[in-house]
Amino acid sequence: MPRFAYLLLSLLVLSPSLYAEQRWIQGIGYVEPTSEIRRLAFKHPGILGEYKVLLDQQVKTGSILAVQHNTEEQSAVAVAESQLSAAKADLEKVLAGINPYEIEAKKNAQRVSALDAEYARRKLERINQLRNHKFASEDERDLAETNAKLKQADNRRLTAETHFLSNYVRDVDKQLALAQVSVAEAQLQAARQRLAETYLIAPIDGTVLERILRVGESTFSVGSPEPAILLGDMSKLRVRAEIDENYALMLQQGQKAVIFGRGLGEKEIPAHVTLVKKIMGKKTVFAKTATERKDIDVIQVFVEPDTNLQTPVGLEVNVKIAIN
Repeated sequence: MPRFAYLLLSLLVLSPSLYAEQRWIQGIGYVEPTSEIRRLAFKHPGILGEYKVLLDQQVKTGSILAVQHNTEEQSAVAVAESQLSAAKADLEKVLAGINPYEIEAKKNAQRVSALDAEYARRKLERINQLRNHKFASEDERDLAETNAKLKQADNRRLTAETHFLSNYVRDVDKQLALAQVSVAEAQLQAARQRLAETYLIAPIDGTVLERILRVGESTFSVGSPEPAILLGDMSKLRVRAEIDENYALMLQQGQKAVIFGRGLGEKEIPAHVTLVKKIMGKKTVFAKTATERKDIDVIQVFVEPDTNLQTPVGLEVNVKIAIN
């Protein structure tokens, strides 16, 4: 036997798997963005005011997609801003205290009063000495004593007023004014947040796939948020497929796959498994054949094409996955 034929025969005997028929398992699924379809809804009940985007429009993260009627929320923000301005003005007034010129004037008046009181006291002492030597009457002494007491009382009053003006800003007043500013700031922040929640914002870069609600309709239904927009990143698509439970243990990430089906015509698109979910579920995609079982459990796998896939989102396709 020629040497080449002998080596070929040995290869066939020792490695029969190289020429064994490829085994496949099949499933059915649908095309979706790798980012998944985002069903975007407003956080709070309201009425849809307007859409800011068109169908099939490309949007960036942070773009405004739709707006609820928000006249009340705008008014609430304006009121909260006014309340904050008033609270800050009160704080400035408290911290400013009394005009320093007024305090200086009061101090000068207190010094004059102190001199008057001292003069009245000395005059009373002289009247007492004269009274002891019978040179002053009792009435003169009483008058001098009364005048001295009045001057002393007036001096104490001015001293107290000077002390009050000099210490007008109390810690308790300052803390109260600061607390009022903090409360007003928190109320303004809450009002602005509530206003911001009347805007529907794009969480990802993507394409507007559907505008579900009509302008003027409620954004909540039976107490639950109603999706207003469907958004997806169409730059990269995949297939979410369901595989019979009997083959669950044969699936693993990286397996070769093929995407095909009626919607793709004669195309067979090479692909690979990127994820096998770790939980079983009920069948949700049906082939609509007479012999199809609908009560079986399935496991979902994500299959990504090796080349660019351009199909509508939601297109039903078949997949087959190599298990050898």
